Amino acid sequence: MLILLEYISVGCGLQAPAPKPEVRRVAEQVSVEGQPVGNMTKEEAGKVLINLAKAKDVPAVNAGFAADSGEIIPERPGRRLNREVTLEEILAAQPGSNVKAVYQTFLPDITKEKLLQSRNLGSYTTPILDNSPGRLANIRLTGRLINNIVLEPGQEFSFNDLTGEPTIVRGFQPATIFNDSGNKEEGLGGGMCQVSSTLYNAVLAAKLKVTERHPHSRPVNYVPPDRDATTYTDKDFRFVNTARQRLISRVFTDQAGTILTVELWGLPGA
Repeated sequence: MLILLEYISVGCGLQAPAPKPEVRRVAEQVSVEGQPVGNMTKEEAGKVLINLAKAKDVPAVNAGFAADSGEIIPERPGRRLNREVTLEEILAAQPGSNVKAVYQTFLPDITKEKLLQSRNLGSYTTPILDNSPGRLANIRLTGRLINNIVLEPGQEFSFNDLTGEPTIVRGFQPATIFNDSGNKEEGLGGGMCQVSSTLYNAVLAAKLKVTERHPHSRPVNYVPPDRDATTYTDKDFRFVNTARQRLISRVFTDQAGTILTVELWGLPGA
């Protein structure tokens, strides 16, 4: 019995160290789109592809509405590097090869087809009675800032957060405004409140929940009484998307600069 145990112990003992797994490497002088990856490990070549993707990937751009006409602008597909497939191509490449990276195109979340399937939930148009160059420029600039904004169900919209402070650097111009005393004076951003007031009426038409709104110090002539919404540093216009679908805004002026239209469209599901 003792002899048998000794035989088993000797027979099962390791006579040599277990072989280490072989490290998979790229062949000599291989490159991918001009980036040398020859003799690299799989992990090292993968890091090169991460940097290549950062430089070469192209984001997709949603379809939207043109601010000067309201017409639909089609989406622009994106492009991303398929790192897994490209890495396998690199590892299988012959010495001295220049591997062509594999890319795949993809569509953005909002396409022209989705916009065509959308439903107009609320809209409002106001006349631009004072289309002096500064005021008209401010209206159009402000309209562009809130055009194509997407709101998820339950998300709150803030006019001030999206439009920011009117400054010359940002392209705003002097135009007539009401001061705190209700008197007219020149100030940067005159005309912005026509955009917020037009939006306010579109929100009312869509039956969405208004969470902050302030009237002007004096009646304005582009909306009925008590249907205006002034905005300033300490005065905001806010509302919540209480619809059961995502919303996208459509804000545009006519070519002549005589009317401003704001619409809220309900996007179809995914």
